[in-house]
Amino acid sequence: MRALILKEFRELSRDRRTLAMLIVLPVVLLVIFGYAANFSVDKISVAVTGTGADSLATSLRANAVAADELHIATVSPGASQAEQDALLRDQQVDAVITQRKDADADAPLADRLAITLDGSALFTAQAAQGVFMRIAASDAQDVAEAQREDAAAQIAEAESALEAAVQAAIGAAATGGGPPNIALPEFPRLPEFTPPDVDAAEYITVAFNPDLKTSWVMVPGLIGLILLFIGALITSIGLVREREAGTFEQLAVMPLRPSAIILGKIVPYFVLALVDMVAVTALGVWLFGVPFTGSIWLFALASLVFLFVVLGAGVLISSSSENTGQAIQMAILFVVPQVLLSGLIFPLEAMPGGVRWIGYVLPLTWFREISQGVMLRAADLGSLWLPLVVLAAMAVVVFGAATRRMAGALGRGGRA
Repeated sequence: MRALILKEFRELSRDRRTLAMLIVLPVVLLVIFGYAANFSVDKISVAVTGTGADSLATSLRANAVAADELHIATVSPGASQAEQDALLRDQQVDAVITQRKDADADAPLADRLAITLDGSALFTAQAAQGVFMRIAASDAQDVAEAQREDAAAQIAEAESALEAAVQAAIGAAATGGGPPNIALPEFPRLPEFTPPDVDAAEYITVAFNPDLKTSWVMVPGLIGLILLFIGALITSIGLVREREAGTFEQLAVMPLRPSAIILGKIVPYFVLALVDMVAVTALGVWLFGVPFTGSIWLFALASLVFLFVVLGAGVLISSSSENTGQAIQMAILFVVPQVLLSGLIFPLEAMPGGVRWIGYVLPLTWFREISQGVMLRAADLGSLWLPLVVLAAMAVVVFGAATRRMAGALGRGGRA
């Protein structure tokens, strides 16, 4: 038995891939996901627009809570309603703040603010609601404290005047003079304090997802996750079977270029993935009531590009794997980070910079932005060109790497 244990250790030490998965990978995953698993958003990016924007921005900067938790990205007194809508639709800011038309510039902030949040960024919107509630409460406390200090100063002044009058009367009595003609001070009228309305529903409006439904935000991302799972896992297994069945050599002798062989192998998966995409999108809209407010053609184009990325990743995995077990392990390693680091569950804004950049190199991050933008915010190509270009670049890189790897495997007679 001792000899058997030593033999297994020796085999493990020779298999560097398995050894890395057993020792290094759990540590790396724990560190990365530990930093990524964070729902709290530190700063809410806002735009202050409309009449009185400068005064409102000054009041917000003077508020301690707002200074700590808000980032005023822009102050635009002349921004039109369309420009204000575009700020949220293009996700340039998390919230747009305007001053209520009937509000006095000296009124408490809770009576002046009219806030519109981006409901498609669920956790950020929920965090923003809490932040604005704390800002309103803090401002109300500041107003009450200022009124208390003013009342205390008036009372102190009245007490001083009263004491002076009493001393004057005592002095007149001591000298035998007549009663001094002293007017007693009026006792100050304490100001009436009306607590401001801090009900969030009175001054906060949520756009694109008024009820902040989790399903509305999750379903567009889950469509990408399902396509990713099918594309990467199923494709990688399908090609590895050729190697296990000993038919990979037949591919090597076919008069076709490696890119043509890859396309020929993935076309069936591509067609089936398209059917799945249509089915899960329709089910998401029908079962969960997720709105589809944008261009279906833009969504279809983004889905096609995304499928090229994930199918290319599947080919790359299969060309690097000796057997089905290795292909499944590598496909899971490819899929799991997309779940946790793409912004599907944890907001990217809450992640540290280094972990956030890992998310930026994952294809699901960009497809999620496109699908949420098209389905919830009716975003157009002008708003979503960057994620679409990134996905197209990923498709070129991944397919190029898969073709090169496949050409090498064919040249080696099927060995990975």
